[in-house]
Amino acid sequence: MMKLSRRGLLKLGALGAAHGFIPPLPALPFVDGKEAPVIARRPVISFARAISWGIRVYAEPNFSAKVVDSMVADETRPVYAELVTDSGSSYNKRWFEVEGGFVYSSLIHIVPWEFNPAVTDAGENGFWGEVTVPYVDSRVAPSLAASRTKYRYYGGTTYKVIKVVRGKGAADVGAPADPAAAFDYDWWYQVEDESFPGLYFVPAKLLRQVPQSDFMTLSPDVDPRDKRIEIRLSDKRVIAYEKGKEVFMARCASGARFSADKDFRTPPGQYRIFRKTVSQHMYGGAFGDSDYFDLPGIPWVSYFTGSGIAFHGAYWHNDYGSERSHGCINLLDKDARWIYRWTTPRSEIYDRYTMTSTFTEGTAVTVTGFNA
Repeated sequence: MMKLSRRGLLKLGALGAAHGFIPPLPALPFVDGKEAPVIARRPVISFARAISWGIRVYAEPNFSAKVVDSMVADETRPVYAELVTDSGSSYNKRWFEVEGGFVYSSLIHIVPWEFNPAVTDAGENGFWGEVTVPYVDSRVAPSLAASRTKYRYYGGTTYKVIKVVRGKGAADVGAPADPAAAFDYDWWYQVEDESFPGLYFVPAKLLRQVPQSDFMTLSPDVDPRDKRIEIRLSDKRVIAYEKGKEVFMARCASGARFSADKDFRTPPGQYRIFRKTVSQHMYGGAFGDSDYFDLPGIPWVSYFTGSGIAFHGAYWHNDYGSERSHGCINLLDKDARWIYRWTTPRSEIYDRYTMTSTFTEGTAVTVTGFNA
């Protein structure tokens, strides 16, 4: 076994505190009602979803180690530990010990795996829901027998629930009789897609209602004028200050240059947060191009430029410290939520969008340093 660096083995402190409610590995009715096997036999601190195909699983947390397995896209395994070793990129040497070996972190999405009681009435204003399983496919009707839409919703992504409905049987959606499809969910949520309106249904059990506490302002007693954020492009850090004192720091991924004529590097300058939303479906580029993207449910979005650059969570990579976005500042979901709650304009739980009346009112954002 390789010798770890002095930083050694890192238990996920925040997740470690959650051991009491993260199940050992529950039987999860996945896309078609098939239950995932219970394979974990050790304490689980989180779950690892493979973001792309062919994620290598190594015998040790080192790129020089033997490859013992691989993960296909969206395959999910329990995580037993997080490690920092001497192997990896200059800015990311983080690995996860999963069932069967070790995986490098950059293309691993850490996801929840929890069930939730169904909210049986969306009310007049609807409510925000957050996916609490590795992924769920949206359907055109409230039944596992209904056709899938093109969108798969991933753990941690957020959506506006606009209606709660009872589940339908296969016969109700015109599907052929299938004994394997006997399982279905009692309650389903219809969710909004603000970019591509249509019918999108997901099982209620797989989304949690985002609580009021997630909208409570952080440091409410601090004058908003005494809060500011610095984005340091040189080392990909987001730092928040109160009265000049650092109170928060997170690694980020910033804008990238995809080609000579597709330069989306985050521009240095002085900005202010002026618009927020809990969820945004972002899309752009031409299908098949290197800069194409179509991403529903991006969580905790705080815009600070008129061209659409924002702080937000990211579920399509785990490579913080790099340049890989279309200008936005990608953060872990928990960090994007922190920025959302700490900054102005302040958001209310039922707001679809929260905006300032002018560009000079929101929290100041300074982008400094240089791009690669």
